[in-house]
Amino acid sequence: MQPDLKLVEVNPTPRPERLSPLTDDQIKQLGYLGALAQRKRFAASLIVNLYNSHVVGADMYNLMGYASSESSDTLLESVMLISQLCMYCESHEIYGSDFVEGLIELWDFRNTGDDS
Repeated sequence: MQPDLKLVEVNPTPRPERLSPLTDDQIKQLGYLGALAQRKRFAASLIVNLYNSHVVGADMYNLMGYASSESSDTLLESVMLISQLCMYCESHEIYGSDFVEGLIELWDFRNTGDDS
């Protein structure tokens, strides 16, 4: 986990009728993934794909390669967690629509599509 990243805020109860509230560890993991998404296109591609798969494909190859080089398992755990959560909700319910739309704009996903 990169110590210089400021964790982004996440919704601790993304879909309360279907999911239990997120634990502090899960909030930290997802906050880290969100912070990394602001710096790395491949991390953003996963969050955006789990919001709208027609905008961009998730660049799992580069994301998992990056995760394997980190000194902790926080990123790997966050990727697994968001994948599981998105069986019941979309990523904008976790991060907020403004955040996800901001990633789309930041990385120009609407114009570049799957060229992750």
